[in-house]
Amino acid sequence: METVLLGLAVGLAVGAVVGLVGAGGAIIAVPALVYVVGLEPNEAVPTSLIVVGLASVAGALPRLRRDVSWPLVLLIAIPGIPASWAGTAVGQLLDPDWLMLCFALVMILAGARMLASAGNGRPGARSAEQGGWGGLALRGIPVGLLVGFLTGMLGVGGGFLIIPALTLLLRVPMPRAIGTSLVIIAVNSASGFAAHLDGLSIDWTLALSFAAVAVAASLAAARLAHRLNEALVSRIFAAVIFTVAAGVLVQTVPHLLPGQAAAAPADPPAAGASLASSRLSFGERSLNVLVENHTSEDLVISAAQLESGAYSGPAPWTPADGDATTLRPGGRVALPVNLPEAACGERETDFDAHVRLTLGTGRELVLPAEDPYGTVAQAHGQDCLQQEVDAVASFALVPDLEVAADGRTAVVRIRVTPSGGSGSVRVRIDSTTLLSKAPERPWPREVAVEAADEASVIELQAVPARCDAHGLAEDKAGTRFPLEVEVAGARSGQLRLEPPPEFTAAVYGFVRSACSLR
Repeated sequence: METVLLGLAVGLAVGAVVGLVGAGGAIIAVPALVYVVGLEPNEAVPTSLIVVGLASVAGALPRLRRDVSWPLVLLIAIPGIPASWAGTAVGQLLDPDWLMLCFALVMILAGARMLASAGNGRPGARSAEQGGWGGLALRGIPVGLLVGFLTGMLGVGGGFLIIPALTLLLRVPMPRAIGTSLVIIAVNSASGFAAHLDGLSIDWTLALSFAAVAVAASLAAARLAHRLNEALVSRIFAAVIFTVAAGVLVQTVPHLLPGQAAAAPADPPAAGASLASSRLSFGERSLNVLVENHTSEDLVISAAQLESGAYSGPAPWTPADGDATTLRPGGRVALPVNLPEAACGERETDFDAHVRLTLGTGRELVLPAEDPYGTVAQAHGQDCLQQEVDAVASFALVPDLEVAADGRTAVVRIRVTPSGGSGSVRVRIDSTTLLSKAPERPWPREVAVEAADEASVIELQAVPARCDAHGLAEDKAGTRFPLEVEVAGARSGQLRLEPPPEFTAAVYGFVRSACSLR
């Protein structure tokens, strides 16, 4: 909700500027969406194109009959397409700071010329529109090429460049320049949005609410602009230009001063680390630390540990046979670490982690641990849920499996031992890949347990979930019963009951017998 409200405020400002001066939308919208609303650039750009395009259309509507030069729209927009490609290619070769400095200088020059124009009170020369198609093409096409090139090179919307070109180079009156600029911006926005359709990522609620406010503000500002004289609109436009140019200079000039050169790139890290888990290792409360050698020499790892504020201490790895592990250049190794007790509490948990390697030379290497799948957060959540459930009651599978005389059904027993303290938990027991509910004896839909209850046993009559010899041979979790638990006033989620070895062996024997498998 807060994001949408910020978007509405930004949309109001963008629409007002677009409707009043016929420009300024994209250069205001993109930074505002990134720095004020908090969008990522890949979302801000297409969102801005929607908003600025619709606001430009709205601002142009009241001006279509008398304030749009359609020949200039044609002559500036079409040549600007290939010119913008050329400008983009040149811009990619320039240092970003110098590129932005060029942008600021162009804005200052345009603002100064607009103020000079406002002081004169009239264009001061014959408009290019009065010279017929030949005169328009002779002066309009070069303007389109120049505007397209600078737009592509500087990476900004064309409104800031189009209006000065129309008023100063082609001597188009300000109201007509604004209307013509709005149509050109709408065309460019539609073209730019089409280029972003592949892999489009947009918050449509934000975009549409943003656009609705911008359109309304643009329509209101367009009507207001007709009541203002050209000199005042020129001064407003110049003020917007100077404001943007000042902001660019503040951000750019310090980077270009002597002694502010960018530091030399740091040497690449000797190794990289990331985290992963499997269904089996996760049930055993261990994670895999994946270490990759980025050097051209062997890395000899004699010890390692995973460190994170989410746990009470480090999670160590030591070689199973006591020998160090040698990691070849470009190679990767998985180091399993056993997780200590989770640090559960009301404070916000930091899930960032790093890996500390002890090399054969005695040197330590500390690496940030990439965790793209949220492995630490997931493991921490499971551990804290288990702690909260254990504070109410413990659940354990009884090792013995009671098989019926006909060998087709069996009774699974879960022993419930309340803690004797306070609190309650609700439990729903699900089937596994090997065992499911017997049709004639459904399992309890939900079991409520109080910490002050007496010890009890839950009985589940089960049948084989499938008769598949291959599935039985490859089984990893078929005897781990999943519990959907909800602790009163605390967490909820899924836990798995870890089976004793005797129970696992009994289940395998039961499934083979019931399914007539060898």
